[in-house]
Amino acid sequence: MPGLFDSLPVLIAQNAAPAAGGNQAAIMQFLPFIAIIGFWFYFLLLRPQQKEQKQRRTMMETLGKNDRVLTSSGIYGTVVSVDEGADRIVLRVDDDKGMRITFSRASIARVLDGAAEKGKEKKTSETS
Repeated sequence: MPGLFDSLPVLIAQNAAPAAGGNQAAIMQFLPFIAIIGFWFYFLLLRPQQKEQKQRRTMMETLGKNDRVLTSSGIYGTVVSVDEGADRIVLRVDDDKGMRITFSRASIARVLDGAAEKGKEKKTSETS
């Protein structure tokens, strides 16, 4: 089964003894390969990364009080307050002693419950 790059040695060998205008013909033959690689790069690398960044941004925007979260350091906690101006979040990590720790918003890895359900609840309450 021939691969995408099987014809590359042939294209390079054609450039060894170019005739008048031969370089432009070789470039025009190679141009579709460059376009295919560009599309692959976009659809396999850039687009999924952009989608993931958008999901993270919406998660951070919907983050609110009483959401259970997991930090990037592996600490589970419940959001007590969100200070958007100072980019801080206060988490309650021990219910018995009321222990609270302050984190930056960027250290929140994921919301365990709340953000996805909040969006669903808001939509259902708006339609009612």
